[in-house]
Amino acid sequence: MGERTIRRLLQTLSLSAIGAALAISVAGCNNQTGFSGSVGSTPNGPKLALYEILGTVGTPFTATASDSRSSWTFQGNVPLSVVICNNTLPARIVATKTDTSSNLLSLEIIIGNHVDDLQSTTQPFGNVSAQIGGVLATLSPPADPDLRIFLSGPLDRRYQALVEDIDKGFIIHSRAPTLILFDNPDGKVDATFFGGQDFGTFTANMTLGNIVVATAMQGPNLTIRQP
Repeated sequence: MGERTIRRLLQTLSLSAIGAALAISVAGCNNQTGFSGSVGSTPNGPKLALYEILGTVGTPFTATASDSRSSWTFQGNVPLSVVICNNTLPARIVATKTDTSSNLLSLEIIIGNHVDDLQSTTQPFGNVSAQIGGVLATLSPPADPDLRIFLSGPLDRRYQALVEDIDKGFIIHSRAPTLILFDNPDGKVDATFFGGQDFGTFTANMTLGNIVVATAMQGPNLTIRQP
């Protein structure tokens, strides 16, 4: 019991340190050091939905995420977390298995600790769709600019992040791998990821129009910036 108590205490202290670092970063976003310019602190944006693509690990899929202004198409393998920064609701995501297996493919939309929608399929080439904030009648045009940040590791380690443009910042709580989509950014975008004690090394890349414009590997914290 003594060892378990010590372990819980260390975890608590680690999370407290992450929270303090995140609070400091929010207070001084982009101040002098941010490449978006010296703009003081960016206000917090609205709470973001987390779109989880889950099921049998390794199951391949193609998916399209869309809010009421922009859409993004991407491919991947289960699991993957997707976040749309600066999104405008309603929004939905559609995923289709790209193999003939009976593997499970699920979509889960989470707001805070609440599951807002959950859909699953085990059919060969099966597809699932989940949405939030009402009905999105038609698919929005492809995002322009199409800026994405892909955090590939460390796998299954919980982190916090601050993603911002010149106008506002968004706080994300998730696990890698994560695909972050920034809808209609005002100016350039940067992201700072915060890990805990013994977290490991973050690995991230940023693409703009499907061209890699920045890569970064660092831990337990990492910042990636749009050049």
